Amino acid sequence: MTASTARPPAPTGRTLAWPVQDAVAMAGRNLRRLMRQPEQVSFNLVSPIMFVLLFRYVFGGAINGLQGLNYVNYLIPGIAVQTVLFSAGVTGFALADDLQKGFISRLRSLPMARSAVFGGRVLSDTLNNAFGLVILVATGFAVGFRPRSVLGLLLAALLLLLFALAVSLGYALIGLSVRSPEAVNAATFPIIFPLTFASSAFVPVQTMPSWLRGFAAHQPVSVVINGARSLILGDSVTPMQRSLLLGGSDTASLVWQALAWTIGIGLVFGLLCTRKYRSLSR
Repeated sequence: MTASTARPPAPTGRTLAWPVQDAVAMAGRNLRRLMRQPEQVSFNLVSPIMFVLLFRYVFGGAINGLQGLNYVNYLIPGIAVQTVLFSAGVTGFALADDLQKGFISRLRSLPMARSAVFGGRVLSDTLNNAFGLVILVATGFAVGFRPRSVLGLLLAALLLLLFALAVSLGYALIGLSVRSPEAVNAATFPIIFPLTFASSAFVPVQTMPSWLRGFAAHQPVSVVINGARSLILGDSVTPMQRSLLLGGSDTASLVWQALAWTIGIGLVFGLLCTRKYRSLSR
């Protein structure tokens, strides 16, 4: 093991709070770095606004068949999942950049918890995703979005942030594998783009061709969108609307399905990321 990868012993007196303190320190560093990239901040601010206005006023008038449901109330949960999916990519880009510049190698030579690299990344990216959701919801309210209850909206936001965390681990695995920020985008776009648009994000899956309908209805993005959408709409949807737009499932069932996908994705990619990161130290 070389000097650059050997980890010095932890300073005496450190407790179980040590990994948490290191993760917070790394999160602070990540956020400061993000703030020095105004183009990234601008994208997080402008992107959800642009998509809401585009679908609300350009496509919204042509999209019918929602059984009387206001399209903007159907749309916002779909845009929210799209926003967190794209924002989660920051994890992969940043890790690939840190690897390319040798920053992670320097971290491994410091007396710090190795979990802080991922912990700090997750914390800072969660705050970044939460900021994007706030902008999205504020824009939605400005164009007519009205959730059934504040509690339902908050629970939906929590579900989306958990899903973003799970997906960010997938981005992290790619970032640790390709070691090039440009390659992260090239590797993830062909996966994220079809998962987003071949879903229930913008139109009911019942309007899609039969060969696509089964995939669109059961893939994880649609499941999470429907879980968040059901939390937001609450009991304001009629049985006919629930059958058409939510597959006839009740809120509890949709949320449990969304959590199952989220936990499964998080566990698989979390274990793979840990294994990959450890292999970099050898």
